[in-house]
Amino acid sequence: MAYLALYRKWRPGTFKELAGQEHISRTLSQAILSGRIGHAYLFSGPRGTGKTSTAKILAKALNCEQGPTPDPCGVCENCRKIDDGSSMDVFEIDAASNRGIDEIRDLRETVKFAPVDGRYKVYIIDEVHMLTTEAFNALLKTLEEPPAHVVFILATTEAHKVPATIQSRCQRYDFRRISVEDIEKRLRFVAEEMGFEADPEALALIAVQADGGLRDALGILDQCSALSEGKVTTERVQQILGLIGHDWIFRMTEALAKKRSGEILGMVAELLREGKDLKQILVELSLHLRSLMVYQAAGTVEQMDLYAEPLEVLKEQESLFPQERIMEIIHCLHEALSELKWSPQPRITVEVALLSLCREAGAGSMAGMVSSVSAADGDERIARLEAKLAQMAALVADGAGTTRRKEPSGAAARKEAAPKPRQPVPPAASVPAAPSAEGTALWKEVLDGFRAANNQPVLACLGQGVCIGMTDTQFFLRFPGDMMASLAARIYRKPVEEALERLAGRPLQMVCSAEESPPPVPRNDGQKAKKAEKPPVREEPRMRPDFKALTPQEQENMQHAVDILGDHFIPPPGDEMAPPPEEDEE
Repeated sequence: MAYLALYRKWRPGTFKELAGQEHISRTLSQAILSGRIGHAYLFSGPRGTGKTSTAKILAKALNCEQGPTPDPCGVCENCRKIDDGSSMDVFEIDAASNRGIDEIRDLRETVKFAPVDGRYKVYIIDEVHMLTTEAFNALLKTLEEPPAHVVFILATTEAHKVPATIQSRCQRYDFRRISVEDIEKRLRFVAEEMGFEADPEALALIAVQADGGLRDALGILDQCSALSEGKVTTERVQQILGLIGHDWIFRMTEALAKKRSGEILGMVAELLREGKDLKQILVELSLHLRSLMVYQAAGTVEQMDLYAEPLEVLKEQESLFPQERIMEIIHCLHEALSELKWSPQPRITVEVALLSLCREAGAGSMAGMVSSVSAADGDERIARLEAKLAQMAALVADGAGTTRRKEPSGAAARKEAAPKPRQPVPPAASVPAAPSAEGTALWKEVLDGFRAANNQPVLACLGQGVCIGMTDTQFFLRFPGDMMASLAARIYRKPVEEALERLAGRPLQMVCSAEESPPPVPRNDGQKAKKAEKPPVREEPRMRPDFKALTPQEQENMQHAVDILGDHFIPPPGDEMAPPPEEDEE
């Protein structure tokens, strides 16, 4: 007789043998005992968790000569025919290769006939999500109202691809991933029944690598037993599955904690010479770090389906990293795993990821390094744009400042009538001293230094500033507009203060303010203060806008214009203009 694979030989034959799906086996057994047998079932869940096996058990339970019974005998003719696939009443259909509407039409014709040997005709449609939309529509009516002797069992690994109209006509059972303990227990039973030895560590490693699928676990055990010399060992399992091994991972974890970059690169090179996969290195390192993280958080590893590490190793390496650092390392490893799919040089990607983990906390994340570089580039672009804006504003301010210096004596009164432009609040500082020759000379040397370095963006802004005084710790500058003072304080504070300290021999804090109207000069005789008389200046035609007639948005826009260009309003040619108000004198 031909050799039968372990996953076929040890396929469960009753609900009691179904591993890890007690919630389903108990529900179906109770339904059979109570006679509440549905006409359609939908079994969904990961691969290798028992969907098809449960469908065959249910078919035997319905057609067993002792039944319907939740415990089919497995020896009667109907049970044996279902087991070997020769039953005329149980049809297994692979929807991946029979997915069209024609196959479903043929099925609709056969459901009309009565069963040959048993009580029910059972249709098991595997991977039902592969059916086409037309095939689902053709199946819909038959699935909703089949003959009394027909039971449909639909199995799928992707239930979300099954139309809601199909799901609503079925009883849905969700199969769970089988736990590591249940898989390990089943593997131990099969090994004992087959008569070959297996290390408990080897069976635990197989159970972890099966990822919740008992069929995969039995397939790995079958392969290991065929290649082992009388005993399934951990080394043999690691060799067959291409695993890195615990010893390598433990050493790499310790090297990461102690930042031994040379040792890490040497281990990667040696593993590659042994034919190990780069992806597997990152995967197993992530699994081990996950075990350390869980052990730190929970203080136990029971029921956690971990990487099958000895508890002594977890206790020893628990103190290598704080929990936050472990999460950062796992995040970096996952990023490297994603980049491996598209990287033309996977080895470089792995080496860069591992070397970045040898750096201090917060510097190892590849996403953090990229974001910091992007932020630096963004700051540099903003600085260049602001410098250009300052250069343009300086040209405008030159013209506005010249105009303001030619204002007649009545300009101050007009400014008080108009809404005052917003002025920046200067930083807390002492009252500046009066302008001095020392401060003026010092400021000239600072500007000459920038001019010698040909730093035009800086000169475009700072060239508008005038020294209005200095103290032992502060240097006061006044600019013609609010924007110029703000730009100088925010962007050029550091280079200016460095130049001042270098030339003055002591640290000086730069304090910037915007130009304001000169205050009235008080008289000594107690009479009302008057403006200081100025020589008459020929005034250009000017106008005064009516701010009250403007909307709030227009007033705000006008204030911005006054900040930059001043309040010297000249009407367009040909327009009538309101004469400026006359000053009252007593």
